[in-house]
Amino acid sequence: MLSVFLRDRTAFLLLMVGTASFKLWLSGFAPATDSLREMLRFVGVSSSLGPWIALDALIYGLWRSVTLSNATAAIWWATPPTAMSSDLRLLSLLLRLPSFVFDVGIAITLYLLVRERATTRQARLVSLLWFLNPYGILAIEMLGVPDVAVSFLTVLAVAFFHKKRILLGSVCIAAGIGIKLYPILLLPPILFYCRRELEIQRRSRLALVCLSFLGLAGYLTWVFQLGSALVIYVLTEYTPVTQPTGALFEYIMATRISPAAVALVLLYFVVWLLGRTHQITDLILPVFLVYLTFSNSYPQYYVWAMPFLMLDIVLLKRHHLSLLSALVALVLGSWFISSKGFLTPSGYSLLLIPLQGSNLPWYSQAVRSFLESSATNSLLTPLLHAALGATTFIYAIEIIRFWFRQTTKESEPFH
Repeated sequence: MLSVFLRDRTAFLLLMVGTASFKLWLSGFAPATDSLREMLRFVGVSSSLGPWIALDALIYGLWRSVTLSNATAAIWWATPPTAMSSDLRLLSLLLRLPSFVFDVGIAITLYLLVRERATTRQARLVSLLWFLNPYGILAIEMLGVPDVAVSFLTVLAVAFFHKKRILLGSVCIAAGIGIKLYPILLLPPILFYCRRELEIQRRSRLALVCLSFLGLAGYLTWVFQLGSALVIYVLTEYTPVTQPTGALFEYIMATRISPAAVALVLLYFVVWLLGRTHQITDLILPVFLVYLTFSNSYPQYYVWAMPFLMLDIVLLKRHHLSLLSALVALVLGSWFISSKGFLTPSGYSLLLIPLQGSNLPWYSQAVRSFLESSATNSLLTPLLHAALGATTFIYAIEIIRFWFRQTTKESEPFH
């Protein structure tokens, strides 16, 4: 069945359009999530607290002016999906629409990137793997995470680096840093790739560094508007770059050191020592995987690595499909448990079943009993988290082993 969509252009386009229509329907029907609620709360404080908050403020203002609705944001996030009026469904769709646009942008960029380096069938496959991925549908269209914008910019930067358009790639990395900060982790391997594989001049590499620090300055400019107390909390507890491995180790605040920082420094050294590859994705993906293993492994952050995991399966052909399948299943499983069944402020799950209130149907009661059981909290939850971390780390090690084989092959004498 899959071969039909890979072989036939019309079938492929129909599947993509049908999936896009389904995603848009979900965006309008799904209840408000905690993430979207917090975004609108920030809009009430200041619309200048980051690009995504400014975008949400614009969308919310546009919605109010077009619909002339008396409903407020608080009414929207407290309303279950079955009771939403048409104007509230429109707000739900509009607030998730930017995430959908970046989702489509990633699918198109992955397609063009692979078609240039491989076959059309492989290009269609990578787009389908990304666009039909249940993790992506849940994280992007239903949860509405802003991280997808930075994922798009990172994938676009990779496409530009492949074409040796260093300045455009640098602008994308800098814009990503300004929105979410985490692309700054990619600077060492990207600089390594530009120097060794692309043989880019020092001036262009310096421009990449300067633009990245410009993006960092933009990020700090809006972050410090939160106030010093909240900034300290963000830098020590929340920010994906500095959050320690609370799930693995516990430190008192005075001596808290992030194991992720140590792991990444070691990885950068291994990249410098062994990282001979013609694929920049080969150097970027382990950075994400190592970081997610040792630092913030909250499932929504896997959206950073997911596009490159698809490229790894299709373009690099290392036969990691079983690892990828296990990774996606573990992410979804641990996410379901840690978020209490994807509970939303309306009392409904993102899976569109009620989880709070009286007279719940039997299946809702079964889900609640499962989530609240001691076996789930004491046994299943840590097992899932441990399995997810182990699978993520094994994937990173597999790629590093590939570097080692490439280095060994290059060092073998010719006969």
